[in-house]
Amino acid sequence: MSAAEATAEMGIPTEVNNDRLAAEAFNTVNAQEFLDAMPSAAVVFDDALRIVAVNRRSAELIGYNPAHSIGRPLEGIFRTMFERYQRLQTVERDPRFEHHFNGSWYIVRVFPLTGAGRMSMRCIVAGDISIRKAAEFEARENEARLEEATRIAHLGTFKVVWDSEHVEWSPHMYVLHDVSTEFYDTTISNYRAFIHPGDRDHSERIYLDMIAGKAVRDAEYRILRSDGAVRWLRIDTRVLFDADGVPYGSFGVTQDITESKNREQELNDLLRRNATLYEALEVSPIGVAVLTRENERLDFLYLNAEFQRLSLHNSFSLRGHGLETLRPDGNVEAAWENALAALSSSSDGSFEMTCRRRDDTTFLARLEIAPVLDFPGREAVAYVLNLRDITVDRQRAAAMLQSQKMEALGQLSGGVAHEINNLLQPIIALSELGMNIAQSDPVKVQRYLDVIGNSGRKARDIVRQVLTFARRDTPDVASHAIAPLISGALDLAQSGLPPGIALTRYITTGETRAVVNPTQLSQVVLNLIRNAADATDGRGEIKVSLAAVEIDEIEAGRLDIKPGAWLLLVVADRGCGMDHYTVSRIFEPFFTTKPVGSGTGLGLSVVYSVVTGWGGSVRIESEVDKGTSAMVYIPVDPDSARDSGASDVAGSG
Repeated sequence: MSAAEATAEMGIPTEVNNDRLAAEAFNTVNAQEFLDAMPSAAVVFDDALRIVAVNRRSAELIGYNPAHSIGRPLEGIFRTMFERYQRLQTVERDPRFEHHFNGSWYIVRVFPLTGAGRMSMRCIVAGDISIRKAAEFEARENEARLEEATRIAHLGTFKVVWDSEHVEWSPHMYVLHDVSTEFYDTTISNYRAFIHPGDRDHSERIYLDMIAGKAVRDAEYRILRSDGAVRWLRIDTRVLFDADGVPYGSFGVTQDITESKNREQELNDLLRRNATLYEALEVSPIGVAVLTRENERLDFLYLNAEFQRLSLHNSFSLRGHGLETLRPDGNVEAAWENALAALSSSSDGSFEMTCRRRDDTTFLARLEIAPVLDFPGREAVAYVLNLRDITVDRQRAAAMLQSQKMEALGQLSGGVAHEINNLLQPIIALSELGMNIAQSDPVKVQRYLDVIGNSGRKARDIVRQVLTFARRDTPDVASHAIAPLISGALDLAQSGLPPGIALTRYITTGETRAVVNPTQLSQVVLNLIRNAADATDGRGEIKVSLAAVEIDEIEAGRLDIKPGAWLLLVVADRGCGMDHYTVSRIFEPFFTTKPVGSGTGLGLSVVYSVVTGWGGSVRIESEVDKGTSAMVYIPVDPDSARDSGASDVAGSG
């Protein structure tokens, strides 16, 4: 380095700018005054690294009075700076570096001071650049904050020079488009490949407006990223001008608005669904209302058109009033108390009650209450009410019930009259004939009397069956061991079966007891066996089983019995079977598929009446040409011991 360069580095005035003048100045100006005039801290040392001269600005770096440093070895921060200079000099010819010390930043330069053609001294100059570094750090921090803010807001920036294909992207633009800074070339042509096919024309118009010098505001389009995701972007641009005020490009901001577009779509879908739901509620044939809790009181929030028609109220007339507005004055129906209790306990329910309209007229209604719970176990935040006028339904049901009663009565009386009339004919006819030949042919009279007696007994049985069906004859029921009763009834039935029918029994109930009437149980078994025998046409097998079963809630609901332990009696045959229509009428009194004179049609109706009288159930399953199974559910004595294997019986008669 020349003397001019050295003096310039140390802050010598710029007019001393050549070697001759610099040398003269250095020789004529007092060296200490020269160093003290420098704006930077400076230390001059010799080849032995001993301090030759220092200036006042070095005091804070040396740590003691500069005047006392002359002749002392180079040490402290200046020694550290020199050693760092030596390391850097191995890779740089004239290194200059920044150094941080004690909270401040310095620009450090080391250069030789030459004299008589040889290097005799070196000078370290450390200029304080803390203010500049602070501004630099602030600029970098602001840049980092801006980048972080754009990342959080899903923003990226770009710059387009109109006469160039190249586009400058901010770092987050690469993130938005899911591409790498290393492998993606930001050109207009490449960018077109991102555009969603449905938005390419639209995006091309945006680009043409931009290069035409127009500002773009809130332009939206979709892109297809390399990961297959479809993203919505919004861009805003402004025009850039050069120093002469000539426009040359555009600066733009890109924001990923996919989430907001999705929320907007969800909101639109929700609004459409709500509108559809509202229209559906308005045209519903059932009155619908919504109650919400306001200030510890349930108030009407919404009434559909049918609810308003039924009650003659509207949303304004019921606003501020609870459900009791519909309760007639002085009404003490239990249904009203139960409905209000359901509202206070966040419960659901269905209630038949008398309701009052706005004009004080009343109608019979069915009110259904459904609580809206935001969390199980908490108090309901709202209730949905369904209201229907069932006055006409009840009138119809009463009329239909009366009609069915009359039809059943007519069918019953007609059937009884027909059967008894058939039995009375031989009684009357043979009685008259018997009187005429009583003296002349006593043997024939005896036969007549036998026929008369049989007919009378049959008439008596018909009357008993009618009384059982009508439940005018209600024998007592008690707890009995079920297995012996069934076995006894099967033994009795076996003796009356044709020789071509095999009766197979499977009884696996142990000592289980049932709540039945023994006589009625025998009647049930005999009727089922008789029907099965008739279906087999005198040949085949009848299987009878009795087992303890457990009925769950679903099956119990289908059978109209309580869930729990039951006895199941099954009588199955492989006879002619029945179609669906016949099965649907099988329990009707006097309904029969047998020829005239072969049956009364009361057998299964009596079975149904007896079993349901016990609290049980009867179900028939049948298929044409495949057979029939009659299943009787008999109530178990809850106090009986259940030993399912102690008395198993299996055999064939």
